[in-house]
Amino acid sequence: MKCNLFAALLLMVLFSCNNNEHANAVDTTQKDSVTVITRNQGFDGIEYASKMDLACGMMLSAGIQDTTLYKGKIYGFCSKDCKSDFLKTPEAFLSSKYRH
Repeated sequence: MKCNLFAALLLMVLFSCNNNEHANAVDTTQKDSVTVITRNQGFDGIEYASKMDLACGMMLSAGIQDTTLYKGKIYGFCSKDCKSDFLKTPEAFLSSKYRH
């Protein structure tokens, strides 16, 4: 019984390690001059071009769900919807007088 429990625990650990390899995978998609970066997790340590979500104005310190690379700078967003709005007209959001 102890061997079966140990074997099951070992399999769970090995399986969870394999899943972590995919958790940090980066999917990049090129569209015109915009490169979209989507990460499954781990936005710590990234230096963003703005301290707020340019689409809705929310401070990035409240949480980041997605990012994009635009003209060599990384922008963070609170949701995929905000990122989608930004990508439709990025120059409009970047030239906004409310941008910080």
